[in-house]
Amino acid sequence: MDASGDRTLGLLVRCRFDSGDVAMVTGIGSVTWDGVTYVGAGQALSIGEAGATSEDDIPGLSITLSGLDPEVIARAELEEFQRRRVTVLLGLFDGEGQIETADVLWEGIADTMESDDSPDAATTTLGMEPRSMELGRKYPFYYLPEDQQRRFPGDRFFDLVQAIQNREDTWGR
Repeated sequence: MDASGDRTLGLLVRCRFDSGDVAMVTGIGSVTWDGVTYVGAGQALSIGEAGATSEDDIPGLSITLSGLDPEVIARAELEEFQRRRVTVLLGLFDGEGQIETADVLWEGIADTMESDDSPDAATTTLGMEPRSMELGRKYPFYYLPEDQQRRFPGDRFFDLVQAIQNREDTWGR
C-alpha cells in the first residue's frame, strides 16, 4: 500500500460475537469495507504489540478500548467472547476518509478479557491468540455414538461399533 500524498493508514478491527459483530476503526466517523460498517473509535481504540513469551510461543495481540461507559463494560463482560474470531485490517484511506483498500494484518480468536471499570478511566482489554494455535491443539474424538451425536445429532452410524468390535468373523469360507 502506498500512503503517499493525502492518503493515510488506519486499523480496522472486527470482532465476531454471538450477539453480532463489533466493527471499529481508528478514526472518526463511519466507513464501510467489504459490506461491514466500521464505527470510528478515535483514540479510544488501541492495539497492543504482538509479543511471545518464549521461543516456542506464537505471539498474541491485544485490543484496548478506553474511556468507556461502565455499563458498556458490564455488557461486554456478559458476552460470550472466548473462541470468537477477531480480524485486524490495515486500511488505506483517501483524502475524504474513505477506504481505498485494506489487507488482513492479523487474524485470531478472542481468549481473555480484562476490565477496569473505574469512573475516571474505564477500559477493557481483549487478549487474542492467533488462529494458527488451533493447529497444535488436540481435540479428542472417539468412534463412539456419543461423539457422533455431538457432531451430527440423529446420526446412528456408530451405534453398532461397540457390539461388533470383539466379534470374530470368518471371511471367504
